[in-house]
Amino acid sequence: MRVFHPFSFLSTNVVFMLNQKLSKKGRCMCIHGVFVSLVAVLVLSENVLAQYDITNSTQSGGGGNSSGGTFALVGTIGQAVTGPIQGGAFQFLSGYLANECIVYEPTDLNLDGETNAADLGEFLLNWGECPSGTLGCSGDINYDSHIDAADLGLILLNWE
Repeated sequence: MRVFHPFSFLSTNVVFMLNQKLSKKGRCMCIHGVFVSLVAVLVLSENVLAQYDITNSTQSGGGGNSSGGTFALVGTIGQAVTGPIQGGAFQFLSGYLANECIVYEPTDLNLDGETNAADLGEFLLNWGECPSGTLGCSGDINYDSHIDAADLGLILLNWE
């Protein structure tokens, strides 16, 4: 397998030029090849130098999404805590990315933060079998496809 090297055109042409007796036309073609190779190396090397690099980071808690310009950062397990970094068209602000998550009890059917009479009323309105083809329904707290005494017991256990 041949590995591509950016200077391979240059080295091939120079070796060929040094080892061969060329006519004037051949020397011009060879010099033209060397010139094209040098231009290609200079043009391609700009792309290599334009890479972004995070050289230092620490592992911190948190997670979330952040975006700006053409960049997006998704923090999950760890993230850099280096302070603000900016350059060109981007800016990176580090720190803890919090995700607020509210957890409700399964017996809080109206999602008001409490299991109370309003939840009991909704539960009693849905008493009986869940419609076929559904995975649970409002009031089916134990997910057995029946709104019955077993679910009522769970509501009473969590009553506030």
